[in-house]
This record gives sequence, structure tokens and C-alpha cells, in this order.
Amino acid sequence: MKKTRGGTLLSQVHQVSGRVWNRILRDNRMEDLEGARGRVIFALWGKNGVPIKTLCEKTSLDKSTLTGILSRLERDDYIERRPDKADKRSTLIFLTGKEEEFLQNMDKVSEKMNHIFYRGFSDEEITQFDDMLARILENCKEAEAEKY
Repeated sequence: MKKTRGGTLLSQVHQVSGRVWNRILRDNRMEDLEGARGRVIFALWGKNGVPIKTLCEKTSLDKSTLTGILSRLERDDYIERRPDKADKRSTLIFLTGKEEEFLQNMDKVSEKMNHIFYRGFSDEEITQFDDMLARILENCKEAEAEKY
């Protein structure tokens, strides 16, 4: 296989874009959505009663990391944990409504980040890039499931 830089570049994009995203959130007084907290809230947005296992899949966080984040979100009154009536071993996560204070700025913030990400790309390039990233993510998830 040809020597590539894709993994290194993805890692660097992840780090730099995370810092840019957090700055944009701070500039719009949305600090509570920084980092993994925001990923969890975004994964829950518009849904309620989400099992922890589903949140792990949607956020790509492992269960132990997610549990700590959920504890802090619960402490700060963003979520509630409730037992699943259908499966007593399972816990469901519900948003409390506190996150709605961010709704007015969410489109503006997301649009700003998309503009930064895709500056200079054609619509076709954006579609191709998104498709390729989705394939890379799927490959990584398969490898993770196989315990590579």
C-alpha cells in the first residue's frame, strides 16, 4: 500500500477543528457545548429516552468516558437519567430543556464551522469528501468491533 498521511491529517484536523469549534462556541456564549458535552447534547437533540449504548455509538465515546460526561451534564441540569421501563437493566437519557437556550445561535454556529471546513470546495467535492469520510469511519468502526 502506498505511504499516506490520511491518519495523521485526520488527527490534526480533529485537534485544530476542535479548538476552532470551541472558540466559535465561546464567541456565541455557548461554552457549555464545548467538547464531548456538546457531542452528547447534539446526539440527544430532538430525541428523548436514548439508551446509553446508542449515545456511545452516536458520539463515538466509550461507555466509561460517556458516564463521566453524563454525570456532569446531569449535575448541570442538562439531562436526566431514567430507568427503562421495558428493560430494568438499561438507563435512558432525557434532555431537560435547558439546552434550548442555545437553539437561536445553533444554525449560525454550525454554518460558520461548515464555511471554515469547506472553504474553496465545490459542491461535488464536498459530497465526495463526506462520502469518503463516512467510509473511513465505517472501516474504523468495523476494525474496532473486530478488536484490532
